[in-house]
Amino acid sequence: MYMVFLSESGLTGTSANDPNQPHHIHAGLLVQESQYISMCGEYDALVRRHFGSPPGSDGVPAGLNPRHIYQGTGPFRTWQPEQRGELIQDCLSILIRREVPLLVSYISKADYVDAATTEGNPLYGNADPSRLAFSRFLLALTMFLDENVMAQMNPDDIMQSVWDVRDYAMLMAGAESKSISAAMAEFLGEESDTVSPSMYDDLIVAPPETCVGTQLAGICAYIVRRWLQQPGAAHNYFNALRDGRVVQVIYPYQFD
Repeated sequence: MYMVFLSESGLTGTSANDPNQPHHIHAGLLVQESQYISMCGEYDALVRRHFGSPPGSDGVPAGLNPRHIYQGTGPFRTWQPEQRGELIQDCLSILIRREVPLLVSYISKADYVDAATTEGNPLYGNADPSRLAFSRFLLALTMFLDENVMAQMNPDDIMQSVWDVRDYAMLMAGAESKSISAAMAEFLGEESDTVSPSMYDDLIVAPPETCVGTQLAGICAYIVRRWLQQPGAAHNYFNALRDGRVVQVIYPYQFD
């Protein structure tokens, strides 16, 4: 079973006018359950190595906030850029060594505003941009899971109208991700082809500080959002995820 750890970056609710966050990102890390215990152990070890104590003890943050790491704020205000860079790279190495698949969807808020204000186009006027972005993530996840099933089938089986589910996916999000919870409730409450039969029709919500997967997904979401904002700049962390075969899909929401 895949444990799909969800996170987001650039959330401004129904507002689309924040020039510092022109995109809203949804990201999901697909971790095989057999790998998760070793990932948690490796994460705990790197926190002890960088802070000298386990997460949540002796002034060590219970969870790693990517914005604080990047900007040197919060618990990282006394850290040198090199120290913060090493911490980020160590977190990414957990994923790169295992080639953990990362799926990303995003929406351009400027494009959303243009579509919502176009006369005679009522489709986007009352829609939350984050919900639209999450709908693309569910579609990307469905396609990824279907491709996995097809890779394990022979050509005769592929022609069958009903495929056997070979690997399920359980979606998991941090407790602060209210937009994800709301979007999941909306899509699971509808009869929609967007949601794959390989997904369990539920969402596990947990405090992010107790969930290593959502913390790592949050770091990835932040990295991808920064890359989208300035794609022509140097992005060593994004390049490491891409070249390390972690980034699988970056799927934009396309307006009509």
